[in-house]
Amino acid sequence: MLDVPIGLNLLFILTTLVTYAMLVIAMMSGETNKNGRTVNLISILLLLWIIFQSTLALNKWFMDRKSMPPHLLFPIITCALLITLVFVLKKPRKWTEQLNAELLVWIHIIRIPVEIVLYQLAIHKQLPWSMTFKGLNFDIVFGITAPIMAILYFRMKKINFRVMQIWHWLGLLSVGLVVLRGIGSLPSPLQWWDFSQPNYAVMHFPFVWLPSFIVPVVIFAHIAAMRQLRK
Repeated sequence: MLDVPIGLNLLFILTTLVTYAMLVIAMMSGETNKNGRTVNLISILLLLWIIFQSTLALNKWFMDRKSMPPHLLFPIITCALLITLVFVLKKPRKWTEQLNAELLVWIHIIRIPVEIVLYQLAIHKQLPWSMTFKGLNFDIVFGITAPIMAILYFRMKKINFRVMQIWHWLGLLSVGLVVLRGIGSLPSPLQWWDFSQPNYAVMHFPFVWLPSFIVPVVIFAHIAAMRQLRK
């Protein structure tokens, strides 16, 4: 584990668990709950994936800075492929259209504690300032506005689907840019960004959950919600 305050580790662990819980609730409270076995299976597989990434991080597998490609690209590429398959294949795509649409917006509130953690990690020189809200990361804006958008759209009916669609597109763009900067600042042969203060944190437990779980969930929630808006 990184030499950072224990409270920072605990905050990120809690944030990851809340993200997992909100995603599971979004599945259970949507129409997908008609097929309880599917929800249970996905919930178990997600939990096993989180544990698997923890095991790799604790065994320092991600810390090999000379590996080519960098080991951290394994969970990133794996999640990207899985998300792509979900929205390309017919049955999984229809399944996402039955998730709780409102919770798919509320789930972005977890971007607030994530940004707080990133800021503290930058203070401890474990990742670049460009990945924080003090630099080029605007994700905290979507964490703050998520409950506002959810209430205005689903409860008060004060905004139309086009406004919500724009919000999702901007949120997706924001997290995508953070991912690019995160990969570019990894201490590896492929590093091209932030050489003075590389992205060490995500190579360690529990912060490896950021690229291997939290970010994929955020991206998935944006895309799933936008598909529902199109309907």
